[in-house]
Amino acid sequence: MAEVQEPTKEAIKQKKKREKAAAKDAALGVEKFTVEVAGVFKPDLKRVMAAHGINNQQEVYQLLLMNLIAADFDTQTKMLRCVTTPFVITEKVSEAFRLKSLAEIEKDPGDEILQLQRPTTLDLM
Repeated sequence: MAEVQEPTKEAIKQKKKREKAAAKDAALGVEKFTVEVAGVFKPDLKRVMAAHGINNQQEVYQLLLMNLIAADFDTQTKMLRCVTTPFVITEKVSEAFRLKSLAEIEKDPGDEILQLQRPTTLDLM
């Protein structure tokens, strides 16, 4: 039969501390809310936090939630829309890419894609 070990004084102290903190959180209505985000956002988030004098990520999430909840429906819709920076590939960039690609093909020929002429109606008859 396995011997049951009594908790140490430190373990009892820590348990009481956790229970006290849980009771305080419950009284204040505090809940854990886990947010998982892609790591790619971390440098930008740190930059924004530094620019606004925020040193705790939790504060950022709470501010975002409070602002979202306080906004009217149309503003919420705008806030929840995914924002991407629009970009246009210019003709200059496109041509530079094409030339670089052709140079790479010349260095290492292999599975090149050939430009084919579109068949005309005469070719199909």
